[in-house]
Amino acid sequence: MNRMTKPAQPERPGAAMHATDVTEWAQFMTDDEYYPFLVKRNIRPAIWRWRDLEPRLTAVAKDKLRRADRRFITLVNADTGEAGGVLPSLFLGIQIINPGEHILPHRHNSYALYHIISGVGFSIVGEHKFEWSRGDTFACSPWASHEHVNTGAGPAIQYVVQDMPARAMERNLMWEEPIGRMFHMVEGNLPHSE
Repeated sequence: MNRMTKPAQPERPGAAMHATDVTEWAQFMTDDEYYPFLVKRNIRPAIWRWRDLEPRLTAVAKDKLRRADRRFITLVNADTGEAGGVLPSLFLGIQIINPGEHILPHRHNSYALYHIISGVGFSIVGEHKFEWSRGDTFACSPWASHEHVNTGAGPAIQYVVQDMPARAMERNLMWEEPIGRMFHMVEGNLPHSE
């Protein structure tokens, strides 16, 4: 660099942007307007039958695993609207893992509660290895790395409960699947979408 040349000055943050004066989606509401806005219709009771679920699990078990993908059928109550849960803040999925399969380490900021419906295997959650079989239940805290292995001769079926819809409704649902590949639901890039 020539001693006479001044180094280039960085552009001021926001210098090329126009100031935002009004956002049409920002609203003011009185309490008489706000409380009715908050009220949502009640969630109707619902039932999901194993006889209807089992053929779908059998079909999805034939899908190829991609990265840290899992094969599950999600139970959704349409009354939850955009939350897409079995209840407004709860995800419920039935996951099937084929014999000998290893679901790669991954993590998400939703908690996960696993109940084993059938099969045998183990899961590594953080620094803990949990061996499981039919009837066992284990918990995975938010953002804990976890992976699952089916060590049995038949499919392993897990009942999975998460607070994923609550995280999604707060616009803060994140995944790292597999470890090293980040996804944030607000950005619209979802796991397994490539």
